Amino acid sequence: MGVKNIAIFGGTFDPVHKGHFYAAEIAIKKLSLDKLIIVVAKDQWRRKNTIQANPSQRLDMVNLAINEERSDSKTRLLNYEKKFIIEASDIDIKRNGKTYTIDTIKEIRSLYGKNHSYFFLIGADVALDIHNWKNFNDINSLLNIVVVNRKIQENILPVIKERYKFLSENLIEGVSDQTSTNQRLGWSNNGFLEQVDGHVAKIINYDSVAEYISKKKLYGYT
Repeated sequence: MGVKNIAIFGGTFDPVHKGHFYAAEIAIKKLSLDKLIIVVAKDQWRRKNTIQANPSQRLDMVNLAINEERSDSKTRLLNYEKKFIIEASDIDIKRNGKTYTIDTIKEIRSLYGKNHSYFFLIGADVALDIHNWKNFNDINSLLNIVVVNRKIQENILPVIKERYKFLSENLIEGVSDQTSTNQRLGWSNNGFLEQVDGHVAKIINYDSVAEYISKKKLYGYT
């Protein structure tokens, strides 16, 4: 078995949406990934906003989105071998106590093998704080940190570039403006979100995820 490129994409995914998978698509292409693992967090105790859906529900929605993408004949979430390589992981959810990224990384390296190239996908907001995380130096030595973001402020880019061993600016370009925050706001308004210009737009998500949110009455949907 040769060396593989494996990416860890962690977060609360509250809820998951197409913007997450657009970021995943870019990472797959730019990093020539053999596998991309979406790790659903049980909690994020450093997070300022309250997580609304419980861990099982958020994992359900990620799996629904993955299955919908996998069954789509036009999916672009394929690696260089034309294989669909995304999978969800519940290792954070099953772990007792607080979930630390260093524990997630070590567990994934144990499961898939240590002799591979590992990448950790984060947003620019996380990149500015990750150096405060538990065992950051170990995190930084065990894998390559890659910033994937919808938008990035010009003034913070030099700070991020200086701080990490790996950053591809190309990964920042063109990622969807969708956010989980806007998703929650939209679903609390029964699937519609008011735009800055006053127009009201329908929230876009995977059909199966939207149906799940509707059925479970998540995010204030009635």
